[in-house]
Amino acid sequence: MTRAQRVATGLTAAAAGWLLGMAGVLPLPETVQTQVWPVLPLLALVALGSYAFINIGYNLLVFRECPEAYHELMQEIQEAKHDLRARNVDVS
Repeated sequence: MTRAQRVATGLTAAAAGWLLGMAGVLPLPETVQTQVWPVLPLLALVALGSYAFINIGYNLLVFRECPEAYHELMQEIQEAKHDLRARNVDVS
């Protein structure tokens, strides 16, 4: 099962459970069914956004420079320019 299939299956199950709760099929306390259950998708969206924001911020914080990759990339660019010039392509 691919990751997309697992995510789709999980989202489908969560949506089905939420809909069952909204329809009154699941035995939920009255307070939960009227006050908490309707806002669960919004809370899930806020949690996902918070996770994404924190994850991106953390990865920017611990971002490491890679001088070896820089030099390798510059060498590949020079090789590509040389190859293009050998084929009579104008490279500035």
